[in-house]
Amino acid sequence: MSDDTSDPPPRTRAPARAGAAASWLVTVPVPEIPSQPLVTVAVVALAGLLTITAFAGPVLVALALALAAGVISWGWSGLLGLPSPRGTTFVLAVGSAAAIGTALATRDDPFLAWMPAALAGSMIVAFIHQLARRDGRPRLVESVASIITAIAIVVSGSSLVVLPRTLHGATVVALACTAVAVSALTDLVGGSRRLRAWLLPLALLAGGAAAIVVGYQLGVVSWGVSALLGLLAAGVSHAVRRVLAILPAISSARSQLVSACASVLTGGVVVYVVGRLLIT
Repeated sequence: MSDDTSDPPPRTRAPARAGAAASWLVTVPVPEIPSQPLVTVAVVALAGLLTITAFAGPVLVALALALAAGVISWGWSGLLGLPSPRGTTFVLAVGSAAAIGTALATRDDPFLAWMPAALAGSMIVAFIHQLARRDGRPRLVESVASIITAIAIVVSGSSLVVLPRTLHGATVVALACTAVAVSALTDLVGGSRRLRAWLLPLALLAGGAAAIVVGYQLGVVSWGVSALLGLLAAGVSHAVRRVLAILPAISSARSQLVSACASVLTGGVVVYVVGRLLIT
């Protein structure tokens, strides 16, 4: 009786190498960003308004931020589809007034000493609003988290109010707002599939370069600090717009205005910290 068994073929690394090569071809899908020219226009307009008012003084900066905070209060519940829209608008209006008023009233360093108190008071108002709801309080956690997020955005933006009180503070606002505006212009190429995955690096590069140019023209800030400030401001602003761009309600004009204002205000505390540590 003959033995038909044969030795198995020797194992090679070819299958493993083929699998590794195939894994490099797998691309992570990047969600399509709808064209939102209104967001870009609103970001550029608000950034320009903040730049102009920064050189005019804290009061006008506070008025510009109050306008942006009013837009957020007006449309935040619609953007996120939150219950109790009137109560949400009221809470955000109270929190915005507290944050901006606190920043404007503080004239001595440390300028943000009372900002935590304003934030805490606004959070208490948000909790009271939830207790006062008569609709059974559906989506309670989502509603509270969304309201506090909006308040935090306005509180962060209120940090810009005090920068004109510092040395070269208006220049810091101008650098950051220029980077934010230029980063918003890069969103216009979001419809291209080839460039969609590179929108964040493109926004960072454009924002940093724009800040370097403005810093060189003003002759106050070194190019390294200008680049850092521009990168951070542009990156935070782009990230906020990118997150809000996938929401279903973003197709409305009101929601796009909210997205634009939120993207400008969110990085305020980052701009303040960088400016105070490295410039003013």
